[in-house]
Amino acid sequence: MKKSTKKNYDIFMYLAVFLITFSLFSYEILLTRLFSVILSHNLVFLVVSFAILGSGLGGIAAYRQLKNKRNLDINKMIIRLSSLLALSIVATILLIYRMPYVPVYSLYALIGIIPFVIGGSIISIIFKEFIDASSKLYFMDLVGSALGSIAIIKVMNTYGFMYSVVITTLGAIGASIFIASYFREKKSTVLKSLIFVPIVGVLIQGSLVRDIEKGFSSYFSSPNTVISYLQDTNEKPLSISYSKWNAISRTDVIETTNENEKIVVTDGGASAPIIRFDGDLNKVDYLKKQVNFIPFAIGKNDKTLVIGSGGGKDVLLALLGESKDISAVEINSSTIEAVDEFKEFSGNIYRRPEVKTYNQDGRNFIENTKETYDNIYLSMVMTNAIENTMYSLSENYLFTEEAFEKYLKKLNENGKLSFMTHSALDMTKIVNTGIKVLMENGVSQEDITNHFVIVNGASENHRSVHGDMIRMPMIVFKNDPFTQDEIESLLDITSFQRRQLVHFPGGEYELFRQLRDNEISYNDMLETYSVNVKPINDNSPFFYNYTNLVPKEIILIGILALVIWSVVKRKYFIERKTNEISKYFIVIGMAYMLIEIPFVQKTVLYFGNPTIAFSSVLFSILVSSGIGSLISGHSFVKKHTSKSSIYLLLTTTSVITVLTVIDKITLLTNDFDLLYKVATIFFTLLPMGILMGMPFPTGISKIKEEIRRDDIVPLMWGANGIFSVIGSILAVSFSMKVGFNITIILGAMLYLYLYVRNPLKDF
Repeated sequence: MKKSTKKNYDIFMYLAVFLITFSLFSYEILLTRLFSVILSHNLVFLVVSFAILGSGLGGIAAYRQLKNKRNLDINKMIIRLSSLLALSIVATILLIYRMPYVPVYSLYALIGIIPFVIGGSIISIIFKEFIDASSKLYFMDLVGSALGSIAIIKVMNTYGFMYSVVITTLGAIGASIFIASYFREKKSTVLKSLIFVPIVGVLIQGSLVRDIEKGFSSYFSSPNTVISYLQDTNEKPLSISYSKWNAISRTDVIETTNENEKIVVTDGGASAPIIRFDGDLNKVDYLKKQVNFIPFAIGKNDKTLVIGSGGGKDVLLALLGESKDISAVEINSSTIEAVDEFKEFSGNIYRRPEVKTYNQDGRNFIENTKETYDNIYLSMVMTNAIENTMYSLSENYLFTEEAFEKYLKKLNENGKLSFMTHSALDMTKIVNTGIKVLMENGVSQEDITNHFVIVNGASENHRSVHGDMIRMPMIVFKNDPFTQDEIESLLDITSFQRRQLVHFPGGEYELFRQLRDNEISYNDMLETYSVNVKPINDNSPFFYNYTNLVPKEIILIGILALVIWSVVKRKYFIERKTNEISKYFIVIGMAYMLIEIPFVQKTVLYFGNPTIAFSSVLFSILVSSGIGSLISGHSFVKKHTSKSSIYLLLTTTSVITVLTVIDKITLLTNDFDLLYKVATIFFTLLPMGILMGMPFPTGISKIKEEIRRDDIVPLMWGANGIFSVIGSILAVSFSMKVGFNITIILGAMLYLYLYVRNPLKDF
């Protein structure tokens, strides 16, 4: 490979690596956002995980090219690939965006994988050709990824989706310019610079980008969206009158043939109505006929907390229930903005004097508020999790045992905790959780059935069609037994609404009657169900996972990854030395993900926002790992790591130490402002991240200096990439079955395993 003769030109290659990983990480988040709108959540996980395999496959492809073509001009190869990377990012996004929905999910994976394959090829070749600078290159790789994780969130929140695509593409073009400059390819540099300028002009002008963003063909043709669902109902969709796309969601307001409602839709599938309201409650009195109103027809409702207030309908229900002090908590700022946008239609519901609106996660709010309430109300706060259990791979801290404990403690005397759910499955898991927490708080098993009621959301008219199926049930818990007056009010309102009382004191559901009469124990009751409806906790908060095994989507991804590895190994890892060396990079790939992913999930509750948790933790671990990579390249450190694997033992120790202290630190700093929370997490994870960043560049260095096989560097990159995906699959699987803490410990034990049996020691 012909390199630049000037030392100061090396900065161009370092900046190129930075921009490549910056762009790829931004692209990954954009891809996730795009798929979240048109596919179900589990399939998003499947498609994106499969796409990330491309980075590893890119390393394998690069090795194959370099091995088979002896006279290959590597300079031109890298320049050509870097140009293709920028083109592939914008092309794949636009293709998925503009093409009609296709029910062949592997097609989305095959399209999405292209930039990862190209990027993985470029980076692996650069690592091979600049192996002496592997620690600096890895530093730029990790820092680029880290800043990409932060910057793309800010860009999406400020400018929207399609602007973010253009900016990500500009990053990749910038990388290509730096690579051409490094090799002194003046024509290529000038040409790419000329391309760069008009794209910036398009961004500044803006109208073209906005016009492209409106043409989201996959969204309008996907059967997974509310728009598609409405086509088969009486409320036909007419138009989208508001749309905003940020890092959390795409939020639309859909106009329908129902003149009394507009529908706020989040990520295509979660919907909530904005009700026509002019301030006269008599005109919305019809809402009293809906099952959602039942908690407000019982007892005292002066002070209400609505978690997941959506389009404001639940606030109206609270007003109809004579609430005088309403706290409305909604995590999606775009939903609040949408309701405010139509304030004349909604009666400015979120700005009424009785209402205080909070843009916050509900669990985070209840953790920090000092207020108490007569009614804490959660109505379908995860609306996307309908029959196909879209969110079974996503954590939800609103329904854990710890959350119930907090809710019940925040109730006034005779206060109510109310849930409206989608199905009997949701209802059963929530009821089982409430029973457990109440009994742990001192309610006897004999008295437990007096502390909750269940109402079937299906009216008598619906039951004539659906039979006794439970649909949209309402569950109400109390710390105290329901009084006779409350039971009579409940009987009156359900009779008025013509709804079935599934369970109430004096009319117990059979299984709960057996529990009350001590015919079965609580644990025996849980075992009577054929599905997983056991309570969840903060260490494994996967509410919508109803399987007793790992969900099939996870199993499918694992099988695909292992099949790919089996093919690759049989063809390229047949030499014993190569196969043994690869074990080192395989293990650190899995270990890294087994630690990184659960730490992201553990901090969701702390930050009160999954997007902020994702960005903050990834930024912290990647930047600190980059620092560790730089340290590993220092002559003093290299002198010791060449003779000892003590850095692997220290990595294990640091992970266990951080795991031991992080819950205590987050508890002590829970009242901090966001910026201080980000800093707290960064410095908490810093020692661990530094040590986690050392194994990869140290291994690359040993390949060069001790094993003297720099030709296999792309193969090691490939093995590490493929097993990083397998590690992410294992991280989610173990987190669901044994919890975050055990999963992190397993990752730490993999580093310990390498310390005890380091494959690189034998060469």
